[in-house]
Amino acid sequence: MNVAIMGFGTIGSGVYKVLTTNAKVIAKRVGFNLDVKYVLDRREFPSEPWEKLVVNDYKIIAEDPDVE
Repeated sequence: MNVAIMGFGTIGSGVYKVLTTNAKVIAKRVGFNLDVKYVLDRREFPSEPWEKLVVNDYKIIAEDPDVE
């Protein structure tokens, strides 16, 4: 299942860290993978591992049928 994180401050970045660090444990408990497809934020994050996931327009997320 593809998910998006709406905001990448203290809470959003913490959620990203939990989802990526504990991906196998979470998948085992819920029965499917939770993959972060987008991170919504106004800022850019050059040279960060999540740089390719960042979008600045919520409509991209809202209109993507692959995001639950």
